[in-house]
Amino acid sequence: MIKAKNHFGNILPVWQPIGYSTYQITNAISKLFGVKATHTGVLDPLAEGVIIVLLGPERLNKSLFSDLKKGYEFDIVFGISTDSYDGMGLVSEFSDNPDLREDLLKEIVETFPRYYTQRVPLYSARKVNSKKLFLYPKENLEIPELPEKSGEIYKLEYKGSDYPELYALIEETISKINLVKKGEYRQKTIISKWQEFKSSHQNEPLQRAKFYAEISRGLYVRSLSQDIAKKAGTIGFVSRLVRTRNGDYTKEKALHLEDIFGKEFSHEVLWSKFSM
Repeated sequence: MIKAKNHFGNILPVWQPIGYSTYQITNAISKLFGVKATHTGVLDPLAEGVIIVLLGPERLNKSLFSDLKKGYEFDIVFGISTDSYDGMGLVSEFSDNPDLREDLLKEIVETFPRYYTQRVPLYSARKVNSKKLFLYPKENLEIPELPEKSGEIYKLEYKGSDYPELYALIEETISKINLVKKGEYRQKTIISKWQEFKSSHQNEPLQRAKFYAEISRGLYVRSLSQDIAKKAGTIGFVSRLVRTRNGDYTKEKALHLEDIFGKEFSHEVLWSKFSM
């Protein structure tokens, strides 16, 4: 197979669109250029944003890039929780729709300390006893105690709320899940459960709060969302997650898939066996 010539160098900031995994993109770039590649941090398939792919000898500097500060825009829908803390999960609880005051949410984000500890989500690739956490429920194993992760919150801001209707939120969530073409994330089961949830609940507006955070390596925005909801006395899940910044790399500085694979590239080139 003829390998493509790499005109981008060995440090590739890439904009990962919704529906792909970081592993898929990294693997496809490695095959395209015929060199070993690694990434510096996973982004969930329902999220989008800047990832960094390192090629060839630059892979040896992975830890330097992994430690870069990350910036995220994220939305929390209050009143619904899922087992994954985002839309790619089964609804685990529903409560009367809270209407949280703007001043309360502003106060809540100010209570988070810079040095912050959270519980890692069950549906994550974090290993416990040498096994990735998401494999425990998949293999019907006893769920271990979820480990803690400590890091820094450099900035946490509340950006306002809107009130979309439940049915529109569910359809938006399902449309995102349908973009995840490969990888076993329980897509069919989750979509079915969201549809069942829709059919058994009235169409009512829900509060969707918007936030911006800059955090250190390894912290989960999904877990942060649970701590925000808990402080507000309610439940919630992340309905939108965008990594806007990875160190100094932003969307404006990132390569898009069309830049790397060509304007006529087939999305099938990124499909792989990886699920997380």
